[in-house]
Amino acid sequence: MRRPPRLASVLVPLALTAGIVLSTPVSGHAASGYAATPPGPGFPPRYTAPYIETWQPGKSLTEAQRATGLKYFTLAFVISDGGCNGALDGTTAVTDEGWQSAVNRLRAGGGDVIASFGGGAGTELALVCESVDSLKAAYRRVIDALNLTRVDFDIEGAAVSDSASVERRNRALAELQREYAARGRTLNVHYTLPVNPDGLSPESVLLLQNAKKLGVTISVVNIMTMDYGPDLNMGRMAISAADGLLKQMAKIWPEKSTTELWGMQGNTPMVGVNDATNEIFSTEDARMLARFANDKGIQLLAFWSVGRDQACLTEAELPANTCSGTSQQPADFAHLLSRPRLRPAPDWRPPHCIGLSSSHTACAGLLPPPVGGGMVASPGQDGRALWGGRCGSGWNRSAWSQPMVWCRGPVGR
Repeated sequence: MRRPPRLASVLVPLALTAGIVLSTPVSGHAASGYAATPPGPGFPPRYTAPYIETWQPGKSLTEAQRATGLKYFTLAFVISDGGCNGALDGTTAVTDEGWQSAVNRLRAGGGDVIASFGGGAGTELALVCESVDSLKAAYRRVIDALNLTRVDFDIEGAAVSDSASVERRNRALAELQREYAARGRTLNVHYTLPVNPDGLSPESVLLLQNAKKLGVTISVVNIMTMDYGPDLNMGRMAISAADGLLKQMAKIWPEKSTTELWGMQGNTPMVGVNDATNEIFSTEDARMLARFANDKGIQLLAFWSVGRDQACLTEAELPANTCSGTSQQPADFAHLLSRPRLRPAPDWRPPHCIGLSSSHTACAGLLPPPVGGGMVASPGQDGRALWGGRCGSGWNRSAWSQPMVWCRGPVGR
């Protein structure tokens, strides 16, 4: 996935359309004595964690949570600062006060973050650190500074087939997992990889095989369902790629059941206009993918990116870093791909309700301004949610994995 330029002139994030004004991006190594609070209760079995750009200030994370109602986000990206040391966007220290404070606020509300190393620009640490020990130390500095339980490795381009860095990274991760386990901590590893409509490239398969051989426990294989090249139906291609990945995963992990393998998958489209501009991932594609992920039990849904989850207010060169280039309302993709929102009838909502959020306070991020909210769903013993409407009436069953609230709007909405 692309790393956008760090220019104040292009900073028009999602939160701006929700009436929230952001400052210009942080620059330089803003080191501080801040430390992230311990991680919260952990991630649910199914969750949505879109990529949020760390070239923005840390407060953008707080504003994104308010605007979307989501609880989990993937920080994009931790890359080399020019040496064997990881920094947010390669320039901002992971101890930066703004980002540490934002992570702490998110965790205080029951959420959490995943740090993603790599991306489509910049340099992933395994390409810079010359030994397993130095690489392991660089990863550990980031993990400990942010108190992470999940790390993502977005490996693409030439890095996928760079066998030396692949081996070095996997050895470092295997050792880190063992060392954290000895201290009673679990380190979940995600691999985010480019994909074709029929599955991973041979080089990506070799990367995963190497990880297994060296003892890395992989929690998620996340595919970037974007930028195929030809003019394709992007929702169907995201599903086709997931089906192809399942067959490949079954050969890598033959000891796992089909259900377990689906539960190891992640799916990350680029919303709106892709880098191949003839490809457009629409809101209807998001509905299609969400239904599929819900049916199959896919663990992670994400998207690139939080800052693009809004329509372009002016004519822009596409693809743009700050808008999707497609018709949508602010945070449409976050709402459509949010796991708690998955339900049998995508267009259904209780009377006089304008949206579903993770907390009463998150209602404030929805437009038009709501007048409150009420708890409507709680998980049942079978993992599905029992629903008793507060905005409307009646009840239903769907696949919520956590309590949710509907936000009340003006009568007639």
